[in-house]
Amino acid sequence: MNSSKKNNFPVFPIGIVVLPGTIQSLQIFEPRYLSMVKDCMSSGSGFVITLSNNNDSGESFMSQGTFVEIIDFNQLPNGLLGITVKGSQKVSIKSVEQTETGLHFAAIAPISEPTVDDQAVLAQFPDLLNVLSQLKEHPSVKSLPLDIDLLSAESVSYHLAGLIPLSAEQKQNVLEAFDATQRMNILAKLVNQISENST
Repeated sequence: MNSSKKNNFPVFPIGIVVLPGTIQSLQIFEPRYLSMVKDCMSSGSGFVITLSNNNDSGESFMSQGTFVEIIDFNQLPNGLLGITVKGSQKVSIKSVEQTETGLHFAAIAPISEPTVDDQAVLAQFPDLLNVLSQLKEHPSVKSLPLDIDLLSAESVSYHLAGLIPLSAEQKQNVLEAFDATQRMNILAKLVNQISENST
């Protein structure tokens, strides 16, 4: 998340949540975001993805998002630009400004979470660890450049949330969790709901 300029990064509000460590493919078609991607690729910098939030207060997106880096790009069969990004750091978004082209820039600050006892936290949630271990071996997951650390509660919680079917709002709750313990508690309830709905 280093920038040679001042702490001022482009913000991309969309209807999805990218979690730290996870991979997301995007289709880029708006001129302002095509320009953003071109600038990021030429400078080797990343940008912030945050969940769109068209609410009554006038804010158009959430104040917490994820700093991402572009790891691949290609032209899609439909003619649009396809990029693949990897989430690197949860951030808070401050001092938002909008350019004439409609692109948002903001000062961002990394959000550091309290350290947890990984072994103790993971021992509380053997079912979640088991679900992720099985997902990790799925061919479509194995083909992704993911660095899943089954000994890290943070890694387990983020990657599990990235791989199971959750709504954008549910993923945002996962992202905004205070620490890995709270995140695992949220996921335990969500996984239970998914399993109940599938029976």
